[in-house]
Amino acid sequence: MKLLSLNEINNLKFAKQHFQDCYLVSSIGALSKSMYGRRTLFENIVHTDKGYRIRFNNIDGRKEDFFATHEEMDKLIYMDKYMNPIPIAIPHNPVIKALEVAMNKLLEKYPSKKPFICRFPSCNEKFEFNKPSNFLEMFTGKKPIKLNEGGIRLNLKSKKENAEKIFEEIKRNPNCSFVAGTSIGLNKGLSDNHCYTVDRVNKNNTIELFDHRFLETITLTYEQAINKLKFLVGYFNQELK
Repeated sequence: MKLLSLNEINNLKFAKQHFQDCYLVSSIGALSKSMYGRRTLFENIVHTDKGYRIRFNNIDGRKEDFFATHEEMDKLIYMDKYMNPIPIAIPHNPVIKALEVAMNKLLEKYPSKKPFICRFPSCNEKFEFNKPSNFLEMFTGKKPIKLNEGGIRLNLKSKKENAEKIFEEIKRNPNCSFVAGTSIGLNKGLSDNHCYTVDRVNKNNTIELFDHRFLETITLTYEQAINKLKFLVGYFNQELK
């Protein structure tokens, strides 16, 4: 087996999301931004002669490996609802694709690892639609910070003080791994039910989110973030040690 290269890890910061798995792509992008997050990626994803080995550190309290062969990755094709292949302008990141194959295998074996609410949207692949906290805990073995991910509140207004504390800590120490998510209908300038990697918090109290679907950075003030975002999920670096 062979470790991923530093270039492969760095490329995950800007990996293109093709499938309906923003939770996965943004979570991996977030892990690539912190020291211990990158260590987790190096340890959990390795090259094999036939493809990749993906390790999940907490599936019902156990570590378990899933293998994604190049053949299986080639068969994972982005399609429309009629199962017609959709041409893609930007190649699929192979590490992300290996993770998607592994998640399909994980959910085939452990279907309960896809939360009930995530089973309602129509999708072509089992790994599409999930919660970032669910994926991150299985992958890293560490429980992430979760602010308002569940429940019926559609934004962070009721959690304003806690959200601002997280923003301020990220500003002081950008060596961290956080995902931000939206709900439905309140997000002018953002996509509904979508996850973003928190790229940075600036000194002028603005937050930069990276959108892996459109490969663009979106800047929000604290007030805009609290009004438009539903949740924050992730880790400060030491929590991944």
